[in-house]
Amino acid sequence: MSKLTKWLIGLAGLLLLGGLLVVLTHHDSTPTTKPATTRPAHHHTTNLTTADLAHHPKLTYSAIIYYAIKDPKLQRWQEVNDFQAGWQVEHYATKHPTRYLVWPDQNITAANKNLAPNWFTLQGNRVTYDSMIVHSFRKDQTATTTLRKIVARINANHAAQKVRRMPTKMTVLNHAKQN
Repeated sequence: MSKLTKWLIGLAGLLLLGGLLVVLTHHDSTPTTKPATTRPAHHHTTNLTTADLAHHPKLTYSAIIYYAIKDPKLQRWQEVNDFQAGWQVEHYATKHPTRYLVWPDQNITAANKNLAPNWFTLQGNRVTYDSMIVHSFRKDQTATTTLRKIVARINANHAAQKVRRMPTKMTVLNHAKQN
């Protein structure tokens, strides 16, 4: 082997060792922990649960209204489908079961409440929807479901975040029982 060949092999080996040393040194100087990520609050990124509803009445009303708007069997509930205007929910505890009237527009006035509203009742996990058929002598349109089914539909529609925003556009008027 010539002197030039030995010198080139030595130089190539030296460069290879130098490159390996740089890679190993760079790897050791980088932090081993993952950088912190900024995630939105946990409740905004997860599915809706019945436990969420149990702790937040306005969120419960929002879920019930969302389901009614999206259920094709409850056609008259389309009257309250303006997510920008919001909703006014009147809670009547004088009836049993408690009745919740749902009006379009969170700022609706008594003067604008001309037609009978859609309403629902909530007994435990059971939700019953009712809609008067306008300009008809037919029986009211009703439908029954459960909060579990409502939550499942919302999560299947990937609408949990939308439902969580609904309470900001909702006014609740409570009419207490009179003795």
